[in-house]
Amino acid sequence: MFLNFAGDYTFDIELRASYVELTEVRIMGTGSTILKKAISRIHANYPQRPYILTGAMRLQYLRNRSDLFNSDAIVQIYVPSYSANKQEEVKLIQNKIDTITDKSLIFIKWIGGYLTVPHADIIHNRESFITASKVKDFQYQLMQKRMYHNRNVYVINFSQRDSTQKQKATSGTLYIDTATYAFVGADISYFNVTRYGTLPKSKLQYHIAYRPLGNTWYIQEAFMKGNTIYKKENPTTTTVYITSKIDTAYIEPFAYGDIIQENDITQNISKPGDSTIWLKADTLLSHSERYNYLSKLSADITDTIRANRNSVKQKSNWLNYFTKDNFHYSLTFIRFPVNIINAPTHISNFVKYGFQIGTYFRLYKSMFFQFEGSGNTGTNKINFSQYAFHLSNDIVLNKSAHAITLAPYLGYNLLSIDEKNENKTGRANYFVYGTSGAYEITHNVSFLISVALNHFTLSGNTHFQPTNTTIFAGVLVKR
Repeated sequence: MFLNFAGDYTFDIELRASYVELTEVRIMGTGSTILKKAISRIHANYPQRPYILTGAMRLQYLRNRSDLFNSDAIVQIYVPSYSANKQEEVKLIQNKIDTITDKSLIFIKWIGGYLTVPHADIIHNRESFITASKVKDFQYQLMQKRMYHNRNVYVINFSQRDSTQKQKATSGTLYIDTATYAFVGADISYFNVTRYGTLPKSKLQYHIAYRPLGNTWYIQEAFMKGNTIYKKENPTTTTVYITSKIDTAYIEPFAYGDIIQENDITQNISKPGDSTIWLKADTLLSHSERYNYLSKLSADITDTIRANRNSVKQKSNWLNYFTKDNFHYSLTFIRFPVNIINAPTHISNFVKYGFQIGTYFRLYKSMFFQFEGSGNTGTNKINFSQYAFHLSNDIVLNKSAHAITLAPYLGYNLLSIDEKNENKTGRANYFVYGTSGAYEITHNVSFLISVALNHFTLSGNTHFQPTNTTIFAGVLVKR
């Protein structure tokens, strides 16, 4: 209705109220106060004495529906006290393996599968997102309170502030107990990770959960899923672990020979045992299926893998040779088998020393072919170069601990000396025999020392004369 306004009229207008009810608005903070309190209570909430976990683990490795590795295992985990700042150790009690593989693909190795718990343990690892001095690098958001693993918890999401960081970008969710301010668990995602070697992982997910015994919280379960980028093969690794027993009395670290190390190849670890134990382990691992972490592969998938394996033409698998401890290499510091004679004062004794790179190929059982090339630094414009071709036989001692390997060898060396300032050269081709010894530091790296005897003469006119020994020392790496 429209009315013309006039100055001598009075209008009385009544408005009727109308409203729409909005949903509840909850304003949540950053959760920084809760997080800081939880960090400050880590020493009180987690063990200050070492303990050992016993539990069941299931590992799966799947690639392009053509390659399956499945291992159920019983493992023990030695967890040092939080304040000790020592690494956790994993010991395999027994496992059973089911492998269906296109043989042309096995040169891609799965490394670190049994170490899921040490990798996922955010408390023992002092992860930066729960370290007081580093939390400034992350942003946190308090989301809600809810029940989580039968505990009332604060839920805090976090992510890195620097979104441009390409390596190991991190985000996740923390679950903090409302009563004790302990970290009950966490779900963490790492992006663009290269943990081992050069194959990047597009995403690496971890789940960790702790449970209280008395006033102290211990690891209850862990989960890992990793997606590796390699051409079109799409390797995916998944691991779940559930604790069945916690020991806290009379705890000692595991013997060196029992420890699974970072670079041990998961597919090559086999330790069969009592088959009756698997019923209990299967029951324990079935709990993980409730959380959709891991499930037994369907017959459809395994049948497809078998069909693919049988239909794919066998490719050249020469790369597989390098995955089974058949190829070693060394980097050493060498003293060449010469002494200085009648030399001008400007020639330094350092010219007799240099560096050597060696590659060793397994020919048969413990027999290796060794090729080594060495040179000095060219001090005083004097260049040494030496090439060595040897056959050796490895004799391994003390296999249950830090192994000691003795390798007697014999072969042929080619030595050349070039004194550029003096226009002098020397050459020698000669037979050599000796022994090297390697002391294992890790399963893949050893300290190497070698002494060889040789008898030769130098052709040409130089300021050097032969000696009877060649000595070198450095590191030996197994692949």
